[in-house]
Amino acid sequence: MARGVHRYLGAMLIITRRKGQRIVLGHDIEIVITDISRSGVKIGIIAPSTTTIFRGEVKDAVEQANREALQSSFAEPSAEPVATSAAPLVAAEPAPVALSAQVALSDR
Repeated sequence: MARGVHRYLGAMLIITRRKGQRIVLGHDIEIVITDISRSGVKIGIIAPSTTTIFRGEVKDAVEQANREALQSSFAEPSAEPVATSAAPLVAAEPAPVALSAQVALSDR
């Protein structure tokens, strides 16, 4: 997916927040605006440790890799034999890891 293009279901809520303000999702997730600069906005996420949190671009990359792997698993086998003495494949970057949110101690 191209940068800046968002998928969502239904309507998207767009709100303005200032530094230190927060957004509450459900009963147990808070998003806090911690810093605003010309280069971006820093947010803090307070959520249960069982909540999986991905940056959007990481989630999109994992989903795309899963789709490609699924498609290649149904592709016709190659006519060329696979070399058994080949060196193992090494990823250029480590695979993305799901991060669990740590409940931050705050002065609530």
